[in-house]
Amino acid sequence: MTDNPLKPDPIARYRAVLESLDPRLRQAAKLRALYPLIEPQVAAGVPHAAIMEDLAAAGLPVMRNTYITTLRRWRKAQRLAADEANQAATAAVEPNPTPAAKPSPPPLDAIQGRPSRIQTPGDLRKIRDMRIDLDALRREGLANRAKATQDTPSQNDKE
Repeated sequence: MTDNPLKPDPIARYRAVLESLDPRLRQAAKLRALYPLIEPQVAAGVPHAAIMEDLAAAGLPVMRNTYITTLRRWRKAQRLAADEANQAATAAVEPNPTPAAKPSPPPLDAIQGRPSRIQTPGDLRKIRDMRIDLDALRREGLANRAKATQDTPSQNDKE
């Protein structure tokens, strides 16, 4: 027990959260519900082993691998949610500089259905199922080559 009467000890807080959960939930789901309570303790320097002992005393014995894996996944989900919130906030803050100007349509890609980043197996399936327009790909290649030859000085220009 801690000396501060306003804050119950961690075991009592864990038990209170666990009692509010459905007992049929998996261990990982129960851990995810407890991580908002666990994270401040980790930030305060409490060892993970001590937290796992408290969890066992509260009625949720977990293996170290389950605890660490679930903690990593929870933190990653929190980071992604925070990043999405930041992106949404910056998009809402930045006004459109030229609302009267009609934006130009994006250039037609030779490869359609290409994901911007590969993050999930679904993204890999999208790459596998991409539709490739070979004529547009040829035009893109020729345009890139013509642009590259215009940008680089030739031998005659150097003399």
